[in-house]
Amino acid sequence: MRLYVSHREQVTEVLGPGRRYALWLQGCKKRCPNCVFPWGQPLHEHGTWVSVSALLAEIRSAAAAQRLRGLTISGGEPFLQAAALLPLIQSIREQTALDIMMYSGYTLAELRAQKDAAIDDILACIDLLVDGEYIESQNTDTAYRGSDNQVIHFLSPKYLPYKERMEHLHNRSVEFVTRDIGDVFLIGIPAKAFRAEFLRAAARRGEERKQ
Repeated sequence: MRLYVSHREQVTEVLGPGRRYALWLQGCKKRCPNCVFPWGQPLHEHGTWVSVSALLAEIRSAAAAQRLRGLTISGGEPFLQAAALLPLIQSIREQTALDIMMYSGYTLAELRAQKDAAIDDILACIDLLVDGEYIESQNTDTAYRGSDNQVIHFLSPKYLPYKERMEHLHNRSVEFVTRDIGDVFLIGIPAKAFRAEFLRAAARRGEERKQ
């Protein structure tokens, strides 16, 4: 069993509670304006096929080495690969103490309406689901969500004691990961004005280098 993976990071602190392994699956049929990760939309490019067993081994190793609290799965649209994703999630649930958080462009009601056994089983295994399309006009910089139409669903009791606090946080932050020269990956949900400010700062830096 394999998953079409866009990106993965062994440790991050900006995509859910605590230190987490983050996995981005490639491919999304939605085309939300100003999507934070348009690179992840194409269904048949920009990804790499990775076996579920290799991902499980990597996540377990990272969890031990980095003292991780959880696993966050985003995309793209993770539920497009539900059949292959389910065994990974079940193994994480059975073999580790990690909690599991997922992002989806579909609402919880839309996911359940698909009557897909793999989707239903995934929902039964995870702790947190952030659902819904990104809507630029409803972006008020709340943490964990791109826009306020999106809902944090507490699908297990694990984070229920923190529900009110998590729903009202406004402390968004991002991380930059650099691997090769010129290859920078942004992790997290940036503030609404981040894109314009970042481009202005990059332009200023470019002008300074020319002087």
